[in-house]
Amino acid sequence: MEQKVQDFYQEMNEEVKQYMTNYSMTQNAAFKEVFLSYLNENAVTILADMDFVEYKKDSENMRLDGYSYNEYFHSLTLLVCKYNSSPNPAMLWKKDIDKYVKKAVKFLKTCDSDYFQNLEPTSDGYDAFQAIKNVVKNVETVNVVFITNDVAKNYIPADMKFRKCTIKFDVYDIEKVYHMVMAGDVDYKPLVIRLKSKYHQELFMIKVLGNNAIYDCYVGVISGELLADIYKDEGQELIQKNVRSYLQAKGKVNKGIKNSLSKEPEMFMAYNNGISTIADSIKIDEKKSNKEIVVITDIIGWQIVNGGQTTASIYNAMQSKLPLDEVNVQVKLSVIKDTERANEIASNISKYANSQNKINMSDFNANDDYHIKMEQISRRTFIPVEKGKETEQWFYERARGQYMVELNRQPTPKAKREFKNRIPKKRCVSKTVAAKCIMAYMGFPYYVSKGLESNFVIFSDMVKSGTIPQPTRNVYIDMIAKVILFQQCDKIVAGLNFGGYKAQINYYVIALFGKYYQSQFDADYIWKNQTISPEVINIITDLANKVWEHFQNPVIKGVNISQWCKKEECWQLLQSRYQNHEL
Repeated sequence: MEQKVQDFYQEMNEEVKQYMTNYSMTQNAAFKEVFLSYLNENAVTILADMDFVEYKKDSENMRLDGYSYNEYFHSLTLLVCKYNSSPNPAMLWKKDIDKYVKKAVKFLKTCDSDYFQNLEPTSDGYDAFQAIKNVVKNVETVNVVFITNDVAKNYIPADMKFRKCTIKFDVYDIEKVYHMVMAGDVDYKPLVIRLKSKYHQELFMIKVLGNNAIYDCYVGVISGELLADIYKDEGQELIQKNVRSYLQAKGKVNKGIKNSLSKEPEMFMAYNNGISTIADSIKIDEKKSNKEIVVITDIIGWQIVNGGQTTASIYNAMQSKLPLDEVNVQVKLSVIKDTERANEIASNISKYANSQNKINMSDFNANDDYHIKMEQISRRTFIPVEKGKETEQWFYERARGQYMVELNRQPTPKAKREFKNRIPKKRCVSKTVAAKCIMAYMGFPYYVSKGLESNFVIFSDMVKSGTIPQPTRNVYIDMIAKVILFQQCDKIVAGLNFGGYKAQINYYVIALFGKYYQSQFDADYIWKNQTISPEVINIITDLANKVWEHFQNPVIKGVNISQWCKKEECWQLLQSRYQNHEL
């Protein structure tokens, strides 16, 4: 094993320990937060916005560490993990990987029975059982993902069947994540669409004239039925480069697409902007092609970079048994010849295409001006001291792994120690965590409850609209103060031992504080003291008890609290109860 991977392993374990301390969470929970943050920041969106659970029953060979359901893709993702806290990573072989993924599969299959009915309704296992049981009849693909900070053999278990679903597996170990972070090397396996051999169809397209060293462009039409069939088979793999594709957008545009599909399918081509796609290469039927028309039989590395919602809507129409025989979609296909610029071109296509939804890949871009400015301010802003020289700082991490890269740049062990003393990892705040703290304080606990990535998308839209102020020194200090407030709130809630929903309690407590106790929020005091005042501690404690009481009394008895917290109605009811002294 490379020494750099060993160093990365040790750095990650330190980060896990600090997470445990900062957020009063278990070792396993801290590991999931840290590990998945690396994956999410490196465009592995399949694990974005997981509902984490801590369910383990060795006697029944069951374990589940997280789950999420995507209604657009009709896919259920199950997470299982193994964390190693020892000084050195272990080697996991094929039998070890199989053992762990089978635990998640067993949990899934047990959801078909009454096994979990006897669990406490507030337990993680019961919440996961209830959530999975409610959606499993709609699931077409199950993704079981195994994460570990050990070194795993290069092995992925074979797909298997459950009911009418296909269960797919994936493994992320410490080596894989290291190469992602340090080399920007997300494993890329080109998606091959075999139009002729698999779907018995071909694409007839016009090639745009002219010689271009960067790309070749083709325009044409694809039938709604063919697009839906491809989407059914490939799902999220077809839209990986559109990093917001996993979000379940339900705006007016999507309803408009649905209406045109159901009421005027023959007009869909006229009303819809179509899809913009890229590919690594294509295969052409030379005999059928001529100077005007190119007949494509295979597309290698096909990705929809604009029009993901159109594609998903057509697929959902097919699932709803709506006829698609009159539906056609305009398609633009750019075959990228300059491979070094592939990601840049994909991002720009998504950014500049005539998008139907206000969705740009740049929303997740670490190079947005807002995050660059925040980073610059953080590097020149020091924590005040009463005497002597100001040397300590916070570190705004606009791209995951940035702190570690900066640490590794230090030339000597002494320089690394000094760097850690000046900026310990506990004072490293990622852009998604900053967005979480800001959005909760602004009164959007239901958005934050949907997960870091979903919340970050909405935060980015607010930055673009001007709702979130542009970075200045004061804005930066205010943000850090809200992060400290959130961290202190988390410790207080952990100490109250409610037994569940700690994250959601934090979001709603901070939202209540931000709405009703703004006068008590003194950013300068928090910044200077790096903690909150005793008065604020008392307020947070009182609010936490009220939020817990609110969660114990939902409008609909037996509702899944984790899911209820994602709805604005939950926040509106809490405000009403609080104002009317009903808590």
